[in-house]
Amino acid sequence: MKVLVVGCGYVGGRVGDLMHDAGHEVAAVTGSEDSARRLAAVMPYPVLSCDVGDASSLRTLALEPAVVIHCASSNRGGAEMYRRVYLEGCRNLAASFPEARLLFCSSTSVYPQTDGAWVAEEDDATPERETSRILRQAEDFVLERGGCAARLAGIYGPGRSFVLKGFLEGAAAIEGNGGEGRWLNQIHREDAARALVHLAMGAHAGVFNVADDTPLTQRACFVQLSARFNKPLPPAAPPDTARKRAWTSKRVSNAKLRRTGWSPEFPSYLDALDRDAALVPSIFAQLGPGSTQEPGTRNPKAGRGPTNIVLVGLMGSGKTTVGRMTAQTLGFDFADTDQLVVREAGKSIPDIFAGEGEAGFRARETAALNSLAGRDRLVIATGGGIVTRPENLPVLRKLGFVVWLHAGVETLRRRTAHSQDRPLLQGGDPLSRFRSLEEARAPLYEKVCDLKITTDDLSLNDAAYGLAESARVHFSSRA
Repeated sequence: MKVLVVGCGYVGGRVGDLMHDAGHEVAAVTGSEDSARRLAAVMPYPVLSCDVGDASSLRTLALEPAVVIHCASSNRGGAEMYRRVYLEGCRNLAASFPEARLLFCSSTSVYPQTDGAWVAEEDDATPERETSRILRQAEDFVLERGGCAARLAGIYGPGRSFVLKGFLEGAAAIEGNGGEGRWLNQIHREDAARALVHLAMGAHAGVFNVADDTPLTQRACFVQLSARFNKPLPPAAPPDTARKRAWTSKRVSNAKLRRTGWSPEFPSYLDALDRDAALVPSIFAQLGPGSTQEPGTRNPKAGRGPTNIVLVGLMGSGKTTVGRMTAQTLGFDFADTDQLVVREAGKSIPDIFAGEGEAGFRARETAALNSLAGRDRLVIATGGGIVTRPENLPVLRKLGFVVWLHAGVETLRRRTAHSQDRPLLQGGDPLSRFRSLEEARAPLYEKVCDLKITTDDLSLNDAAYGLAESARVHFSSRA
């Protein structure tokens, strides 16, 4: 089936991966030309640049999708951006692809209830704020044409949890409701993406709430977080009436979606804290220097950030070999994200690619990287493509001193000539593949690194010595 995913962000990108892995012919669009170029270089399906709010821009797409999934984001814009992206976007998509089924990603913010009542799809959804009213207008447009509107609860997952981040930063509050705070309705990104795929492939029409099984009051949630992270409860505060989509307090029912055969992998937010190994470390990685450690661990250099060396670069640049030698020189431990992935999966990298695709490997790679949060005195060798996932970049920076080991494509081809465990080099001309990877990834390595070391003309000993001395200078400068 031909599928067009509009918006290749936090949820849309995962929807595209799941669709592709299921054997569908996927194309995706994103509003930024730079983003489209970067994503197209690493995604296993085409990613095109298009402004969904501009009908003429959509007409340039030579596509005939059977299903269109509108996951585009307003990028935190106000009513004008909402109208352009959501309402005009849906109208333009329907006009450009009149034969396609349209699935629109809306929000549970359209429910205005403030009394903690359970709400289902047939309940009152007449919001007060203009942004949410525009979402309802877009929903109505889609529904009138036999489409589907998925009302998503608050999305969280690796690299994104406003509840946990606000709590850890001391910015959270328990808002009104007799000291219990408002009700939180959430959905893990994986469950949200799976729900959208389920609704699209099942040709479901109408409105569906996409939320987990277990709404929590702010107090109930923060009591659990306080016990887990040994931090005090947030203070009580009046309701935050300045919220863009209005202050509401309701419990969103997912019963209708469940009756179609979908069920969440993470039935509650607390389940995800326990079972998603990447979630908590990825949020710690976003905090200030020294905050990547979970409470209860000790890092003598916490005030200056962890004393780790993180190696990035293309396959064959020497990350593993030079990294091991540098760790031995400095008396550090050594970690390799590829080895962590293999150990966790219980199978080789080629077998992971064969069974789960590149998207599956990248998800495992992100989890392996996040598992290192809070560690100290490590040399970490990362996979060449780890920079292609945007959520990994802040984690790499927070882990320590990031060094790009660089080598020319001829050198890389020679060093990997006899390797059989590099799926991205299988088939075709390795030299051309290296040129393509270098073009796509070099700007990302440049963006994330603190230092670049070119290794073409260096022996392994020389490269390790230069890396160790550079690290010593870097760490001593923070004293």
